Amino acid sequence: MDINTNSSNLDQEKTDLIISQEVRTYLEGLLEDAGMVMTDDLLKEEMIKEIYVRLDNYLTTTIIDNLPSEDLDTFIKMNTEKRSKEEIENFLKEKMPNYKSVLADAFADFRNHYLGSVTAARNAPKTDQVINKKTD
Repeated sequence: MDINTNSSNLDQEKTDLIISQEVRTYLEGLLEDAGMVMTDDLLKEEMIKEIYVRLDNYLTTTIIDNLPSEDLDTFIKMNTEKRSKEEIENFLKEKMPNYKSVLADAFADFRNHYLGSVTAARNAPKTDQVINKKTD
């Protein structure tokens, strides 16, 4: 989890991403559940990277919301220093007794939010349809 994901670093972050196989499988399933079947591997990889950045931000926010306030500075410092995934996970397990359930809920919530936004985007009126209706 990288809490330093401002928009100026987004493109660089997307090229530097290392996505675990477990998370990649989750993201591919998310795309499939959203009905986004892509034959272009490059486009699929870009979509996975984009969703991964969103997921990472969502998980980080969830952790910050659930981590005791006295441990936030340490968590931020560990991320800034690019500590290992194992070291950060061990810290979180120690400081958040409900760490696994918080993450499981966060993955489920992210899935629901993502699929909901895809559905909303598909059901939203097209811009040209709105313009044509106004001129009728």
